Amino acid sequence: MEQIYRQWQLSSRNATSYRAKFILATEILKSDMSSHEIRRAARRVVRALEAVIDLPIAGADVLRTAREHFGALTELLAALEPQPAGDDGHCPGREGRDSKLM
Repeated sequence: MEQIYRQWQLSSRNATSYRAKFILATEILKSDMSSHEIRRAARRVVRALEAVIDLPIAGADVLRTAREHFGALTELLAALEPQPAGDDGHCPGREGRDSKLM
């Protein structure tokens, strides 16, 4: 179960398009592994985007709402377990240590 949550955490950080956010939220919503609270947050993302996801353009208000709901979902996922120490992308000052090695 921790592995699937870790996978969702990584996917949520890498989801830059609304389609990627929609696909991840749909996956979470359909999963029996997700908690009720996480499914509820995913449902909000899906509902915000389902009517516009296949359209070439969507209204700013729809996208803002979807982005806010996805942010809440991402926060829930991030709160589930602490980030491992080896996650270089989220360690402040990591660049300085690496540059000294070169």
